[in-house]
Amino acid sequence: MKDCLVYFFNGFLDSGKTSLICTWAGSDDFRKTKLVILATEEGEIEYDDDAYPGAEPIVIIKEPDEITSELMFAIEKEHKPDFLFIEWNGSVSPSKFFDETDVPRRWMLAASIVVVDASTYGEFFRNMQPLFADYYKYGDNILFNRVDPEVNSLPKLRASVKAINPGVNIAFFGEDNEPVLIEDHLPYNLEDNPCLIKDEDFGIFYTDMMDNVNRYNGKRVSLVGRAVVFREMRGKGFALSRPAYTCCSNDIGQIQLLCLYNYKSNFPANEWVKVTGRIRYFEQPDPQTGKKVPMGCLEVENYVLTSKPEVEMVYFS
Repeated sequence: MKDCLVYFFNGFLDSGKTSLICTWAGSDDFRKTKLVILATEEGEIEYDDDAYPGAEPIVIIKEPDEITSELMFAIEKEHKPDFLFIEWNGSVSPSKFFDETDVPRRWMLAASIVVVDASTYGEFFRNMQPLFADYYKYGDNILFNRVDPEVNSLPKLRASVKAINPGVNIAFFGEDNEPVLIEDHLPYNLEDNPCLIKDEDFGIFYTDMMDNVNRYNGKRVSLVGRAVVFREMRGKGFALSRPAYTCCSNDIGQIQLLCLYNYKSNFPANEWVKVTGRIRYFEQPDPQTGKKVPMGCLEVENYVLTSKPEVEMVYFS
């Protein structure tokens, strides 16, 4: 028997999960298949025949505490689905499913999708950062919908996710459900020579640069950070470092951009410097997958001592 592909949809109530599921269920890809929808919350949109014309999915409504290994195997035994869509209750950590629930061997996770309403994201993220951190930790695709580029900073939305899960894919959609491209809304102009990265945009620049080789390779930039010297790079390079607030008060790390520069013993280690240079990329193995991935660095042309930023911490929201 072939695999059952599982799609896991997560996000707050009324973020748009049900609408997305209904759209998918009515598409040609899922018609004439054994599709089961397992919903653990009920929003304004209901699952009925009008929601996905031409498709006949089996809809099962359960409370989050009813999601057990026994239920998963019962669904497999009774329905033997080709596809399973799980609409997760956004007020419950997805760890309950991924870490606590066994599933049949032939069930394969095809995608874990987090749907986020950009129009309410700012307030929700500030008040519920640990829950969003769980969303992003267990997600591989983040869909921001109801985006208004005049109101929402796409780079900040993106950076708030990448700070928690750098490997996740992110897409933006406007009120008309049409894609919105982040490169049209960056807070700096990469065509400037050099492009000046403001102190408050350090995190946005870093997360976007690491994912977009073609956009950044060869661009000249100028930015500020603390020059940190590691033993293995002494005399050959340093890291331009900034402290970063990624999720909550107990989750403060460092953003470090590798800078290639030959220097002698009088280099100002641990001092704040303004660095100008050209962005380049090299490949190194991903520590989790072993697959080679591009890593960005800066070929330094010059640097000057400077004062630390007024706000030293990098924030992503």
